[in-house]
Amino acid sequence: MKKFLFIFIILFIQNCSSDTDPIDLPETVKLRETIEIEVTKIVEKERIIYVDFSKNPIPWTTTPTPTIAPIWTPTPTPKALPTWTPTPLPKVNILWTLTPTPTIAPPWTPTPTPTTAPPWTPTPSPTSTPVSWEFYLDGKLVTPTPSPPSTWTPTPTPKALPTWTPTPTPTPLPPGDLGYEKTSVTFTVNLTDIGQIVTVGIPTEKSPVVDHNQNNDLTDGITTNDDNQFKILSVNHRKNSNSEITIISMVPTGSSVIILEFWTTRK
Repeated sequence: MKKFLFIFIILFIQNCSSDTDPIDLPETVKLRETIEIEVTKIVEKERIIYVDFSKNPIPWTTTPTPTIAPIWTPTPTPKALPTWTPTPLPKVNILWTLTPTPTIAPPWTPTPTPTTAPPWTPTPSPTSTPVSWEFYLDGKLVTPTPSPPSTWTPTPTPKALPTWTPTPTPTPLPPGDLGYEKTSVTFTVNLTDIGQIVTVGIPTEKSPVVDHNQNNDLTDGITTNDDNQFKILSVNHRKNSNSEITIISMVPTGSSVIILEFWTTRK
């Protein structure tokens, strides 16, 4: 008997736990939550309700779009057509013509009878009296004195007056300007020995070589086209003549072009 009751209870519990029935709900029912409650009693277990909305879906109704009420437009009152007035034709103005004032005829003057012109007698040309002739003037014998013939003296050619040239006023130098300018001399020399010394004469128009920075050293203002190859040894000024620059070559390079740049007075 106990075994039978035990078996019956086990079968009852299994049937209660696997029993699930679908329930159809009307459209007005809305499911908020699904709650599963376990009961301590063995013989009871609350059933879980599953709502299947696929069978009875809620129909969706679109919101109607409000229509705009038509605006009332009053019917315009027809206007009366204007009456047509013909354009008057312009009148032609009568041209006024001035009445000419009669002019008084001038008195008539008879044409004078032309008179006969007297015959024209040409004036006789005077004849010169020879030097040896004598003639009477107012009853007196006149012996003309011969005059020596005139000698021709040429007109001297006028000499042009010398034009006066004003002495130009020297323009003063601005402050700090010593009146120096930079110039250069180019020459060709044949360098065949190590340490070969060459003396270059500076033309007169580019002399003298000046100390542009006033440090009592004329060589520091002289540069060459290759300062590593050529060195300036000295500068010599000849009296009333040009300047001379002495340079030394470090390497024999054969025929070489040397360019010296230095400072001189502004001409």
